[in-house]
Amino acid sequence: MSRFIDPTTDFGFKKIFGDEANKDIIMGFITDVLELATPLLDINFKDKEQLPEAEEERSGVYDIYCQDLAGNHFIVEMQKNRIPFVTDRMIYYTTFPIAAQAKKGGKHVTYFEPSFEPTFIGEVATMPYGNKTEAVAKSWDFRLSEVYCIAVLGYALNGSTTAINRNRIRNDQPPHVPFSNKLQFVTLELPLFDETKPEYRLDRRVNKWLFFLKYLPYLKDIPDFLKGDEVFEKAFEAARYAKLTRKERRRYELNIKRMRDTYAVLMGSYETGYDKGYDKGRIEEGQNTLCLIFSQKLGAIPPEIDEAIRSLNDVEQIRRILAQFADINDWQILRNHLPKLNEGNHI
Repeated sequence: MSRFIDPTTDFGFKKIFGDEANKDIIMGFITDVLELATPLLDINFKDKEQLPEAEEERSGVYDIYCQDLAGNHFIVEMQKNRIPFVTDRMIYYTTFPIAAQAKKGGKHVTYFEPSFEPTFIGEVATMPYGNKTEAVAKSWDFRLSEVYCIAVLGYALNGSTTAINRNRIRNDQPPHVPFSNKLQFVTLELPLFDETKPEYRLDRRVNKWLFFLKYLPYLKDIPDFLKGDEVFEKAFEAARYAKLTRKERRRYELNIKRMRDTYAVLMGSYETGYDKGYDKGRIEEGQNTLCLIFSQKLGAIPPEIDEAIRSLNDVEQIRRILAQFADINDWQILRNHLPKLNEGNHI
């Protein structure tokens, strides 16, 4: 078992980023990913299941949902495996915190203390915020707080070329200024992150988070460039497998099992194609399967490994590599299983 838990599993992500006792980790993550001008000073974790008014309507369930002192909403999702319509899902999730801001006959509060309780004098509330007091009317004037949706993806969206993608609703006519600044979507697509490229230099905090999310389960200790950073050191401490309780270890191991089962389904699909197809089709399907599952697990495939996979011409070779999938945790191990890269060596 690795020294650190995998943050891209459901358990691992919520353990590291969704713990009330360590909420400065998610605060630092949100601040760095959104590149906020002012760091978040505090947040309030909200109910992750938002229920619409009509019982027959579906609820929205998020990995992490929180709100800052200014009333802005933050949804953070982790999707390790490819799912259909993930961008539609992100839009759907944001509708709940938007709709919840409508105060039907109630009190609309713009700024608030951690207690969330304003002082009402007649029809107006007074609320201290920093060194000022904000007057808040009872009636709602449709002014919205900002809503941010951050999705950490274990795969690359179709058409993406960068690991960090930020999207707002913009006018389609020049100068393409934002139609509204109240809604922002951000995707962190881990397979596209490559710390050797200039745009992903590790002196930027958002790139440090990408490194943390992608490589944490393969690390034996905190890298030097993250040492001394209080937030990252706390995140590494929260991710230590040895610190998990027996119950937590069981939950984490079940997460890992489900992840492996997902890849087993992919392998099963390949086997079905193998039984029904012709030799050439079997081999091409096997090559495609290898590229798919290893790119989702390890990130962008190095060109020489992609070429070596495409050179496999024996179905049994492909089957043997598939059978070793769970134990292949970096590109070097995979290289050792590819004959083209190990000519003259016995595998």
